[in-house]
Amino acid sequence: MKKRRTIPTIPVECLSEGTEKAKYQKILYNSILEGVEHSLSSNKNKFILARVNNGTDLQDIEILKESFQTNLETILDYYEQQEEYELCSKVLKLINQVK
Repeated sequence: MKKRRTIPTIPVECLSEGTEKAKYQKILYNSILEGVEHSLSSNKNKFILARVNNGTDLQDIEILKESFQTNLETILDYYEQQEEYELCSKVLKLINQVK
């Protein structure tokens, strides 16, 4: 049985520049990594990155298959800067699968 992916819920403030953005960046990048991995293994053409809470309701942010590679390249840069080389290796494998 496959494990369900946990979709993070984030406040709307983290989508704009500032301290909140940096705080949630790692959460969002991990969600991209897991989402692409899950989508490729289950032949899906999109996944929900996160649910954004604006105080009154939740809205889903989806990532479409056409932008998997661009998103993976972005998080690869981040993981390289953070010196998280195991995650870099995982991201590179996914980039090669998406191409």
